[in-house]
Amino acid sequence: MIANKLNFFFKNQIWHIGGLIILFYLGYQLVDFENNSNVFFGISAKNWFLFSMMTPLLHQGYVWLCWRSELCWQTISRTIGFKAYVIIFFIFGILRLSSIGLCFADYGTWYVPGWIAWIISVLIFIPFIYTLYSIKKYFGFMRATGIDHFDPSYKDIPFERRGIFKWSSNAMYTFAVAVFFGFAISSGSKAMFIFAVYTYIGTWLHYFCTEKEDFKVIYGNN
Repeated sequence: MIANKLNFFFKNQIWHIGGLIILFYLGYQLVDFENNSNVFFGISAKNWFLFSMMTPLLHQGYVWLCWRSELCWQTISRTIGFKAYVIIFFIFGILRLSSIGLCFADYGTWYVPGWIAWIISVLIFIPFIYTLYSIKKYFGFMRATGIDHFDPSYKDIPFERRGIFKWSSNAMYTFAVAVFFGFAISSGSKAMFIFAVYTYIGTWLHYFCTEKEDFKVIYGNN
């Protein structure tokens, strides 16, 4: 049971959302777009960067609002429903891949990538692919969306220890999110590298400030 639902709803979000906003600002200050006139599909490198940086903020803000409002008041179940939540969740997830456009628009602005960069990128892509395989085979994509916030039966399901989850209980955040470093290294894009750092740190802010606290409510001592 949640003693004070309103307090729990906002718990740690000053660090989560506030941290994302601060990281967004700092990241923008580190990129020089004044001397970058590159475009990709008619969109400037600056706009690719800004759109890419907005997606984690919007995605994680959406997840926080849905998860916490569901745990406190069953808001999502009583309004749009779980299926609609999932559709919007995956739309935001797909939009994160818009950062690939940034790789092309900002290609080679940090260094000109060669074989070493491409080999390192492949080494990053391998655990990413294995993570997706493990999610599909063992964990389930619905569970990855946070279905345990909506379906009470999941509180009795143990944490997954097969596939890549054998090596890390947080494989999605440890390995899957790191794929953006692979894109940054393979493209030699400074802006993409900053986005990768922003995304990686932001994901862990989500875990410690939102998800881990939610687990205490959902799973208790299990």
